[in-house]
Amino acid sequence: MDKNRNIIFWSKYEEYRSMINDYIREVISKLSIPSNLRDASSHLILSGGKRIRPILVLSVVDLLGGETDHGLPVAIAIEFLHNFTLIHDDIMDQDMYRRGVKTTHVLYGVSNAILAGDYLYSLVFRLVSDYYKGDEARILTQLLAHASENICIGQAMDIEPEKHVTNMDDYIKMVYLKTASLIEASTASGSVVAGFPDLLDKFRELGRSIGIAFQVADDILGLVGDPFKTGKPVGNDIRNGKRTLPILYTLDKLDGDEYRFFMSVFGSGDADEASVREAINIVERYGGIEYARNFMIKYSDMALNIIDMFDESEAKNFLIHLIKYIVSRDR
Repeated sequence: MDKNRNIIFWSKYEEYRSMINDYIREVISKLSIPSNLRDASSHLILSGGKRIRPILVLSVVDLLGGETDHGLPVAIAIEFLHNFTLIHDDIMDQDMYRRGVKTTHVLYGVSNAILAGDYLYSLVFRLVSDYYKGDEARILTQLLAHASENICIGQAMDIEPEKHVTNMDDYIKMVYLKTASLIEASTASGSVVAGFPDLLDKFRELGRSIGIAFQVADDILGLVGDPFKTGKPVGNDIRNGKRTLPILYTLDKLDGDEYRFFMSVFGSGDADEASVREAINIVERYGGIEYARNFMIKYSDMALNIIDMFDESEAKNFLIHLIKYIVSRDR
């Protein structure tokens, strides 16, 4: 990305992000609920975040010549849905930090965190039903309900990976369900509110490809990312026994003492830093990181090929650079 393109991209990114953050604060300010529920519900979503999913909604709306403001309610609904999953995910993984701040259950307790996630989930469908009508509301509701169902199934697979994730096909299925399905709903929702429901399948395919590339980028960052940038400790996927792409690839290559050592660390929540670091070194030595990067690039190229079908425009250029950012990000 050249310097001028970089400036244009980030300027537009921050414009979208500002619109989204303002709308989120507006929605939260109007909530008449107990303070413990308000604080727990809003903690994570107000702590920051890349806002990639709602930005995808708005950028697809712009690509198709729709009204950006018309896409905001469903974009915010998707961000609430995303944060609902993060709150519950942090509870399941017993993570202490996200985005560089303490997780919701750490600050407010598990009971309040569960309620906070449930409440954000309820807001998703209230936002859609309050703002959209007719076929538009029906299709959006179907997209978000389907994504919600998929996320739960994907999380169930992720909780017991030894049962459900034993090969690459299982991995792609799990990643689609738990991560890519909501990104798929984001791009598809953009086509609906822009007035092009006939392009639903094409934009589902776009979101699916972006989502798989996005998750593999997360897999890589979980092993070799900078914790000061990612906001999460490196090696958590190894401690938690997560069968991410680079780990799956490496497990298929190991035997003997290295395999026994790796499995002694893998899934051991109290593994010491030195052991986790050596396990990460093994993944790097056997080419797990390189394999994952190539896999990620394959899916990002699939997404770029879909975008390439559309006429040249600022919105098209923005989406191209957003996809490139997703696969090159460091947090």
